[in-house]
Amino acid sequence: MTSVPNCWEIMNCGREAGGANVPELGECVASKEQLGHSCWMLAGTLCRGVVQGTFAQKAQGCLPCEVYKTYNRGSGTRASEVVEAYPDENARYRKILLGRALKRS
Repeated sequence: MTSVPNCWEIMNCGREAGGANVPELGECVASKEQLGHSCWMLAGTLCRGVVQGTFAQKAQGCLPCEVYKTYNRGSGTRASEVVEAYPDENARYRKILLGRALKRS
């Protein structure tokens, strides 16, 4: 299986469990929730050195991000690898999407 790095490995933020920046900034919600290939879905991730808000607040900022362009399930260049290699994460991703869709209806 090909290595599919988590967002914290790509962005080198140090906020993964045991990461260098955890004592100062805390463990990232993407690490806690085991959504390292879906970080844009979560509020509270660290992007460009700033803790981000909700998906709606940060969505435009995520579009040019390498992690988003690589792993988003709609057009990401490696989305199918995430779906195959991390079925539990993909199920959580889909549950978040479904929850958002239900809130809009």
